[in-house]
Amino acid sequence: MLKKSIATLKVIVKQLAIAFFFASLFIFLIFIFFAKKIDTTISLLNKMSVKEVNRTTEKINIDSGSKRLSSYPTYGEIFATIEIPAINVSANIVEGDNLDLIKKNIGHYAGSYFPGEGGTIVLAAHNSQAHFGKLPDLKIGSKIIIKTSYGTYTYKVTTGQIIKATDLEKDMDIKDDKETLLMYTCYPVSIYGFKDKRYVITASLEGEE
Repeated sequence: MLKKSIATLKVIVKQLAIAFFFASLFIFLIFIFFAKKIDTTISLLNKMSVKEVNRTTEKINIDSGSKRLSSYPTYGEIFATIEIPAINVSANIVEGDNLDLIKKNIGHYAGSYFPGEGGTIVLAAHNSQAHFGKLPDLKIGSKIIIKTSYGTYTYKVTTGQIIKATDLEKDMDIKDDKETLLMYTCYPVSIYGFKDKRYVITASLEGEE
């Protein structure tokens, strides 16, 4: 009787194990399917937004009195270019800084100010050589030029520092009393990819045209 019960129990356990395996496999396949669908949808939305800016960016102006833009780029739109002659960087600036948007562009943190508004501007990019991989090579006084449809703004590097990724939000300290440019990327920059430190450049506004 005992042997029969043990044999029956083994069969049940085996069947449960098989059922669990196929259930897990099914859930995994469903997850992969929907993850790809979501990624595809986000990519398409981003592409649609970038196309839209090519038709609307020229309409953006800035009020010299209030220092506010007449309209703002939507998430995913390219609204400016950045040039850093000292490290041979020339790239587009896109509104938003998620990983998909900054694959080919410099990302503007949506919670920060825009060039010309008199507050803190935050830009993020990957540590590739084409983007912010050479930020540590910048010296005090190096020039950064941001060109928009409503003006050209030149900034001068004042500091460069390494911080923990967990301290980034605290150290950004977005203010509205002085135009300051903050740019950051993953550190060390010698190895491409996500790291637990950030290299941060601070630059002050030197002139505008």
